[in-house]
Amino acid sequence: MSADETGRDDRRVIIACRVMEPELAHAAAERKEAGERPNILYLEQALHRTPEKLRAKVQEKIDQAARTAASIVLGYGLCAKGVVGITARTAELLIPRCHDCIALFLGSPNSYREIFREKPGTYYLTPGWLAEKNDPLGIIEEQVPRFGRETARWVVEEELKHYTHIALIDTGVQEMAPLRARARENAAVLKKRYAEIPGSLDYFRALLCGPYGEEQFLRLRPGQTFTPEMVP
Repeated sequence: MSADETGRDDRRVIIACRVMEPELAHAAAERKEAGERPNILYLEQALHRTPEKLRAKVQEKIDQAARTAASIVLGYGLCAKGVVGITARTAELLIPRCHDCIALFLGSPNSYREIFREKPGTYYLTPGWLAEKNDPLGIIEEQVPRFGRETARWVVEEELKHYTHIALIDTGVQEMAPLRARARENAAVLKKRYAEIPGSLDYFRALLCGPYGEEQFLRLRPGQTFTPEMVP
């Protein structure tokens, strides 16, 4: 590991949503076995509900990491445009070419597009979402003290009224039985069809150690700002 005249070294820092922690932790354990120790900074999942707060927090972490790292990798897609406007100030910034982070769990944007064409009205659940109870049932429970159960449930049902399926993505990193039970409960309560979809760790492995090819990652040079047009 070398340091340049700015005090930065050749380390790579990954800044990711905590929803990806089960998959990234599994992929990072593989790298540790190979003698590497990926540096991952996690941000809370709930930030995706407030894009302005998400943008500010991601930029804060980018600026923090750039003090010592030569390159920074984001574990985020466009995420409701929550990362639009972030800037690679002094260090290179690598961003997945994904409109939605679900593509990361499925292994590639192409896999996501294929599944979307087959079942366009699908609400996806992952191990991380379920662990933190950021699923629809968890959101209902969170809002009950504020709105009451009937209104809280009505709000979530309205948000999901155009969805036909609730699908659990099996990324192979956790025991499926409790995750399946919770996902099925979501589908039953919200009157959606249940499905399971095989996931992949390929994109997460690429987040940690590359290769950072143009097909999967957008590369911002120091001084560049991320705009939505950069992800076709």
